[in-house]
Amino acid sequence: MRDCLFCDRTVHEILGESASWWIRVDAFPATPGHVEVVTKRHVESFFGLNGDESAELYGVLAYARNLVEAKYGTPDAWTIGINDGKAAGRSIDHLHVHLIPRHDGDVPDPRGGIRQCAPNCDPDSWMETTHA
Repeated sequence: MRDCLFCDRTVHEILGESASWWIRVDAFPATPGHVEVVTKRHVESFFGLNGDESAELYGVLAYARNLVEAKYGTPDAWTIGINDGKAAGRSIDHLHVHLIPRHDGDVPDPRGGIRQCAPNCDPDSWMETTHA
């Protein structure tokens, strides 16, 4: 696709690839070792993946994890995320999966994790509610 940042693979630091995906260093990493797994085919939404792309994704994420750990060591945790649509924060209209190493204490209160990107995220209120 013309004018798509991720369709022009010549401008990225590529760490590896598979038949349907490639791994790049995030240009504005949230933490050291933050990478993105990007589809080779131009597709905007996770729900637009075909069966082969979907089946391959886990293996590519695991491979990317191994690359990051080899260079930066093993983190305490990972955040894996997709901003699927503009309202979800997508800024490049080409599917990419963020793989972000996390460390104890890297944010003051990590409770809620990915929920912190949305309104009504109050981990303290969850403790007040009991579930039957």
